[in-house]
Amino acid sequence: MSEALLVALSLVLNAGLPYWIVKRDLARCTELQRSRAWPEASFLAAVLAFGPLSLPVHFAKTRRSVPGLGLGFGLCALTLVAESLAVSALASVLGLDS
Repeated sequence: MSEALLVALSLVLNAGLPYWIVKRDLARCTELQRSRAWPEASFLAAVLAFGPLSLPVHFAKTRRSVPGLGLGFGLCALTLVAESLAVSALASVLGLDS
């Protein structure tokens, strides 16, 4: 049962963090950048299917620059680290450390 909680947390964070990051970014984008972004259905499919790996694509699409791509990869890495830390913390609390 405890392992199921770890998997559930991982799945929620895998989709939830990129969703939150992109939605927050879109609120700050210019109109031109928003016009380059994914339509809502494609955005949800990308976040659910690829999780943090959708971030470099989003930032490259909206910024159309190398720094935008770098921002996407940086946020992807931070998201993966945050997920890992959260799952490790829950595993520690549940006594599942090995």
